[in-house]
Amino acid sequence: MPLKNQEYLQINQALFSLTHAYETRMSKEYPAEETGLTVFDCAILMVIGQSAPIISSELALRMDVTASTISIYVRRLTQQGLVCMERDEDDRRTWWLHLTESGQLAYEAVIAGTIQYTRDFIAMLKPEEQKTLHRLLLKISHGLGFTWQ
Repeated sequence: MPLKNQEYLQINQALFSLTHAYETRMSKEYPAEETGLTVFDCAILMVIGQSAPIISSELALRMDVTASTISIYVRRLTQQGLVCMERDEDDRRTWWLHLTESGQLAYEAVIAGTIQYTRDFIAMLKPEEQKTLHRLLLKISHGLGFTWQ
């Protein structure tokens, strides 16, 4: 039997609440004024860190944003010394994105914070419920075309 409309609405509200709570906590613990990184910058570091080397068009595809949006963020992260761009030797039009040493340190800090936030958010669930949530969210993500780690 499918869910009732009210149940779909409750799922939507729960997802919004979790997203909002995550962004709020991250903004408090890693304020952009101090770190120079927005929540979206951190998301880009996470994807590059898990997928490098990666080209901008693939990064945009994985993050479901336009190439011009990715370009703006990559340029800023490059200027901050967190991301470097290497020209492909076989196709001079292609640029590969990598994390710099500073970018790798920032990536590791973002990952550690993300893991801790997630532990905190799901702490009230029993271990088997956490595994079920993990499995279901991965299934939904993959169904939406998001296949990163």
